[in-house]
Amino acid sequence: MEGMTRRKSNHTLPQLNITNLVDVALTLVVILLIISPFIEQGIDVKLPSSSPSEIRVEKSLVITVAPNGVYYVESRNVTLGEMSGILREKKAQQEGLSVIIKGDGNVPYKDIVKALDTAKKCGIEKIGLATQAE
Repeated sequence: MEGMTRRKSNHTLPQLNITNLVDVALTLVVILLIISPFIEQGIDVKLPSSSPSEIRVEKSLVITVAPNGVYYVESRNVTLGEMSGILREKKAQQEGLSVIIKGDGNVPYKDIVKALDTAKKCGIEKIGLATQAE
């Protein structure tokens, strides 16, 4: 039995120095905070609030309806006729294209309906309305 006894080693385990890890993590947090305002691009509008469901944005084209009957496709100011041409072109390029309509809370309902009708006439079936969470 004496041969089976364990030998204790005099080696100690080195302690983990997490100072460098914390420095890297805090640097990444600062970079994220600096970059985050630039991630969402587009026109600033006051969205009405509701209980929104999840929308897949990667295949969506954003139409913004601003006050005074001003329309934007992505960030480009367009008329309803130009919007129709752009939507038809994008629909031909990308199968399963969906449209998200962002309307300012102060925009008359008829301006939103005009954007909806234009998208429907172009053959787009997936149309969502952007809102803010309550």
